[in-house]
Amino acid sequence: MASILTEILDRKQEVVARFRADRAARDFRDRALAIRANAAPHRLLRALESNSGGVKIIAEFKRRSPSAGTIRSDLSATDVATRYERGGASAISVLTDEQYFGGSILDLSAIRESTALPLLRKDFIIDEIQIYEAAAVGADAVLLIAAALGDAALAKLRATAEDELGLDAVVEVHTSGELRRAVMTGAKLIGVNNRDLRTFRTSLKTSERLIAEASRDRIMISESGLQNPKSLRHLRALGFRGFLIGEALMRAPDPEAALRDFIAGAEEPSLPQISCSHRPVAGPTEISTAHSAVATAHGHNPIQIKICGVTNANDARACVELGADMIGFNFYPASRRYIEPAMVRRIADALPARTCAVGVFVDADTAEIRKLAKTAGVRCVQLHGHTTPESCNELVREFRVIRALSTDTRFEPEHTAAFPECDVLIDAYHPELRGGTGQTCDWSAARAALRHTRFLILSGGLDAQNVGRAIAAVTPHAVDVCSGIESAPGVKDHRALEQFISAVRAASPMTNASSFKS
Repeated sequence: MASILTEILDRKQEVVARFRADRAARDFRDRALAIRANAAPHRLLRALESNSGGVKIIAEFKRRSPSAGTIRSDLSATDVATRYERGGASAISVLTDEQYFGGSILDLSAIRESTALPLLRKDFIIDEIQIYEAAAVGADAVLLIAAALGDAALAKLRATAEDELGLDAVVEVHTSGELRRAVMTGAKLIGVNNRDLRTFRTSLKTSERLIAEASRDRIMISESGLQNPKSLRHLRALGFRGFLIGEALMRAPDPEAALRDFIAGAEEPSLPQISCSHRPVAGPTEISTAHSAVATAHGHNPIQIKICGVTNANDARACVELGADMIGFNFYPASRRYIEPAMVRRIADALPARTCAVGVFVDADTAEIRKLAKTAGVRCVQLHGHTTPESCNELVREFRVIRALSTDTRFEPEHTAAFPECDVLIDAYHPELRGGTGQTCDWSAARAALRHTRFLILSGGLDAQNVGRAIAAVTPHAVDVCSGIESAPGVKDHRALEQFISAVRAASPMTNASSFKS
């Protein structure tokens, strides 16, 4: 049986064919270019990138749908748009498909006259003429559905919208394959539709799955099935930057109040409230009685624990609750675990004093390190790459500095002595990656480096199964874990995290461990 999407696209082909044959449509491209010549470009992208305004919701005007039937008929398009703007929407999505959703291009035109918010035309766009029409009536963005378009058509329509007209193209995906296609076409804004357009069934697991596969340099938007603030809070913690909500708002007695409730309820609840401080670099840490049994069971173990590659508040909260001493945030843009400094600021400001937020940098100069660390609110910096002793000595006046060194063929334990005022992290060597490699470093070299540094952090390929042996072999001051507790790059497995911390707390460093090998 043909899917609903196939049926809709067959009808849309007929509609577009009639539209192109209409003489009134022949000058749409010229009209669109003239209007866009004086319009601000990429307004939706800028709205979602902005650090102000809290949760970014694209509120949708939708009269009906094939799955839900009539949703609302007692409010006009302009009535709803005005309420959305008052309620705090970052943008408005307008359904313009007539046959299946009861919309109209006239709704988009009317809403443009009533609000200055960025407007997204949501339709089954298969032809450039639909993009020109959208621009001509005042749209700032268009939706392109990957499932409805081949690779060539998707790339062409994205280029028409973004490169020719300065609109934004939200490329909508539902599968891993569609996500890869969106990235290949250059999409900057990617919408994950939790509704399968072939069956119209909805599941938030679609967003949970695809965000783990998405590059951190894309703006990810979750769409459909968002019924309460809790779901937004969860998805926002995973990395989504925007949320498209229609039916839940349209069905609400007061769409403005409902939108305000979504925004307020979706804000992250606070982590245990105390500002992060610059702790002493060595010595045992106090463990609050408020923490879990895992954190308290071995409270006299002096080995500190650093969890690196944290990308969201939900994982940071788990680290705090389980008793981690340090949480690392990666500011290297090429990393799959990159997190924006502004997002780290919200997390770092809520960390308890005993938990140190660490900013991770690769080959950054001192000015950039200072700037990003200030934005993020971190007082400890971890430096990978070719950072010189001179640069480290300059930074130690302001920060706790961790100098990361890898045990490649050129590494000598004495190299750590070049950084007397820094902590030293010993990691495995990888020709391309800086941390999070999953490879084990040379434990014997790390052990030998102990006599040349005041505080040694052991990293590289650690997990719950081998960390006890690693501690016995090296006797470090701290251990660092990243990929060993992940379900996907940047997504921490909380059960694995708990097991790792428990294994560290149970470990007993030995003074004679020469028989242990990495």
